[in-house]
Amino acid sequence: MVKKITLTLALLMLFSVGFLIFPKDNIKSVPPTNVSDVLSNSQLSYFARLGAGNTAGSTFIRIATSGNPSNTTNNLFDGDIVGIGKSNAIGLDLYTVSDIGNTAVFQVGVGLSAVNSAVDTFVIATRSAIHTITFTPQSNDAGGAWEFLIKATSRTGEIDNDGMPDQEGFDLGRDISAGPTIGTGTRLKAADVTCPFGTASVGTTTAIGSSYYHVILCDLGAGVTNPVGSTATLVIGRALNTGSQLINPAPSTSRPVSSEGTADVYNFFIRHRDASDVLIDADTVQGRIAVVESVRVTATVDPTLTFIIDNSGVGAGSTACGITLGSAAANTTATQVAFGSLQLAAFNDLAQRLSCVTNSRYGYVVTAYENKNMTNISSGTTIPDTNCDGTCTPTTAGAWVTDNSNSEWGYSMQNLSANTVGVSYGGGASFNAKAFGLGASNAQMIMRNTATPTSTERALVCYRITASTTQEAGKYESQIVYTATATF
Repeated sequence: MVKKITLTLALLMLFSVGFLIFPKDNIKSVPPTNVSDVLSNSQLSYFARLGAGNTAGSTFIRIATSGNPSNTTNNLFDGDIVGIGKSNAIGLDLYTVSDIGNTAVFQVGVGLSAVNSAVDTFVIATRSAIHTITFTPQSNDAGGAWEFLIKATSRTGEIDNDGMPDQEGFDLGRDISAGPTIGTGTRLKAADVTCPFGTASVGTTTAIGSSYYHVILCDLGAGVTNPVGSTATLVIGRALNTGSQLINPAPSTSRPVSSEGTADVYNFFIRHRDASDVLIDADTVQGRIAVVESVRVTATVDPTLTFIIDNSGVGAGSTACGITLGSAAANTTATQVAFGSLQLAAFNDLAQRLSCVTNSRYGYVVTAYENKNMTNISSGTTIPDTNCDGTCTPTTAGAWVTDNSNSEWGYSMQNLSANTVGVSYGGGASFNAKAFGLGASNAQMIMRNTATPTSTERALVCYRITASTTQEAGKYESQIVYTATATF
């Protein structure tokens, strides 16, 4: 009996020691699941240097094609803001890319400054992103914290928080309160981080092996626990008009030009700390981030310009420029305005319709001039250009409502849908008019839009002629030359 009791006690002691040596797994030590980091912009930053041949005032920028993170223009785009270093000071000057010429040249909107033209001067275009990290915690620890590590550079010569794109990680951005620095990014702050639980902070870098990582912390606070088994979302960065974002890396050091289009992949980590700030190693999980060049998609829309002269809406009995057109209006076509036999000492009115449309960024202009005065083809006698009721010229409009006893000829216009016309008849009983300029050097604008029209624009040209009772009999003729020009 004693032996049985002794054996039982021995077994109980053995099991007790076993539990001490091999404790039951703690439910707090389980890594998160469903981990991802989605970037709002996964485009690599651009980091090139100037090649030879750049001169002050030039808008064409030549880059070096070897030995730099970016050795082509393939990751630059129209509208990008590039920073070019200075030869006489710390900092950079900003230029806007207006076109990509080829893989070694791009164009900017203003001429290059002399201090930005030296060979090997850096050329950068930073790309930044909001990181949205989702994960499902499988453990909690009262008063603990969750730590998010984003890859930072450890490369000699690179600084992980100067606003310059790095080749081995994401840059934290520069501290603008510290005065002028080289880069364009602004420092990520706690206010730029939205934690799923706890209070956000942005720390210094920490090492994992030989690599360094930016530390973003969500501290639960004393006695607080986090939910378990439900999706949590951490957002690092805010819209640039209100906050800051991490700057995406430039192409990595191990990546040849021939690998453009192959993503650079970086690790990130989620780690769990207990209330004593000790890492719970079993809760650590690793994820991956990929950044790559954006794809330039190009297409060409050929320039168009359409200009039409016709007789639509100006037939006999129609109204143009406030005047009811007579029976001779039926003879008006796209190529002639045939007044026929004039009524002497009276207004004779005919009209044509002009239509213009273009896809030009800067719109169009239509000009007109006469090649000669209205001239008797037999004798050379002329009907003079109008001075209206005594006050108009080819460049200045005037009222022409009373003087029909003298021999004169000119025009007015009725705007149907054009942005701008050269003269407007004025409405009602008014008839404001001009004379045509004589010769190409005196051509005058009669229709214009300085931007791309949204649709075809139209106006009526109303021709008016008077003949005194003593005007020499005969057939009179002139030519009106219309020129439509688009500005591209």
